[in-house]
Amino acid sequence: MADPGSSPGDAPQPSGAGRSDRPGGGLGLGLGGEPRRSPAVEDSEGEAGAGSGDPLALTLLHGAPPRGAETVDGGAWAYGRTGFALVSLFVAYHVLALLLHVTPHGGLAKRAKETIGYGIKTGAYIRATSNIQSWSMFAPNPHRSNVFVRVLAEDQAGKIWDLGHDMHGRRRYPYVFYDRMAKINRRLADRGAYLEPYAAWACREWERTHGGEPARRVHLVKISSRVPPPEEVVPAPETIRPSWTTIGHDPLRLELKREPLKVLECAMLREGQLSPERRAQLGLPRAPEGHYRPVRERGLERAALKESAQESAPEKGGEGE
Repeated sequence: MADPGSSPGDAPQPSGAGRSDRPGGGLGLGLGGEPRRSPAVEDSEGEAGAGSGDPLALTLLHGAPPRGAETVDGGAWAYGRTGFALVSLFVAYHVLALLLHVTPHGGLAKRAKETIGYGIKTGAYIRATSNIQSWSMFAPNPHRSNVFVRVLAEDQAGKIWDLGHDMHGRRRYPYVFYDRMAKINRRLADRGAYLEPYAAWACREWERTHGGEPARRVHLVKISSRVPPPEEVVPAPETIRPSWTTIGHDPLRLELKREPLKVLECAMLREGQLSPERRAQLGLPRAPEGHYRPVRERGLERAALKESAQESAPEKGGEGE
């Protein structure tokens, strides 16, 4: 039943009635078969949806498109000629900086890279925008040597044990699956700051897997072999070539060089021992007092000293009065 205050045209209509989907169709049949103008035609004669009382959905779907606003340069570009020129120069500079950054450091490209890059300061731009990338591990400057770090543990009786952390002999060549330990070996050899944390972890692992008995020392030894150039492996001598081919080389048959990196005492390393809580979780016997050496929390220590100084200051003042 229709609302008494509404007109016949405002009565609800069944689905599909009251509009025409044909192009240019502005007439439809309302209730009773009377022709009725669609909201699209009514809105096209004046402002779209202004004062017509039609719902917003009908206005958006069937109303006339709004008048086009004036655009810069006839609407050809989002910005004017000046903005387009500035954006184009920035994109060109960015692409040139990236190309110079990934250009090899040797050969004919070296002179062009140094001259152009220094003149327009591409190196500073690359560093400021954090676009630094290095592909030297792949090309054109691959590694010239195989580097491994052998981790040896010395027990309380003075016997040396190889923990098997180095990649030499850990996989056969050619291999299919990547082992992350290869990169860990190279980082340990290249950056000395990693040696103590890694040795502390090795000490904890030894203690965990040996009934709570700590190791005495951890020895870190760098092992390396020279990668022969192509002219030395085509064909390759029998001493280094694989058994199934006459060219190439087997990395496991190359001559090894050993270089001691560091010897660290497990008892002196921070976090080189299992904490009392960890020993309790593992069901290990309690360690002697002072066995565990945690990392110093310097910020907390400074805050505690400052707080104690503030608490003791009034007391000293009262004693002096």
